[in-house]
Amino acid sequence: MKCLVCGMDININNFNINNVGLLEKNERENFKYCPFCGVSSKYLRPEGEIVSDSEMYKVPAESLDDNISVILDHAMKLEIFNSEFYKSAVKLSHNLEVKETFEALSKIEHMHAVVHQKLGGFKALPTLVHIDYSKYKNDKSLLELAEAREIHAATFYEKNGKKINNPIIKEVFFALFQVEHDHMQIAGGY
Repeated sequence: MKCLVCGMDININNFNINNVGLLEKNERENFKYCPFCGVSSKYLRPEGEIVSDSEMYKVPAESLDDNISVILDHAMKLEIFNSEFYKSAVKLSHNLEVKETFEALSKIEHMHAVVHQKLGGFKALPTLVHIDYSKYKNDKSLLELAEAREIHAATFYEKNGKKINNPIIKEVFFALFQVEHDHMQIAGGY
């Protein structure tokens, strides 16, 4: 299988990575989500069924207007910001299951940033200022912050998806909106 959004190959060796960061677990014979970026099976295709590169969610960077480039830059930074938060949350959380969930979410959010980097034709992922989250003393407060971040990300994709006239980027934003909505449920479900 291949994910049309992030471009990663999914097989029996990796289908279950990040399972705790997915709303439902992938199974050996039933891939419900991309284990790398979290998009639903709607965006997964068997390798032999991909007719051409044009099915992959890619756009030539030079075809993007300034508005879309700015939005993609903000999206990339939002996802790096969230990925870095989850990396910090892994170190601060106490419950092993919560730690594993934060680690999986960090990897998925990082992949979202990579998707935006590729779409926008950006040379590198940004390095952001490190934020100290040590004031969040327990898993409950970290999960509440995680849920708030996911709400913010879902809102970002919903709002900006309406401003974008490129159908491919609009579809990617819709797919990632759904992933962030799933993450809201995961963070809020503890």
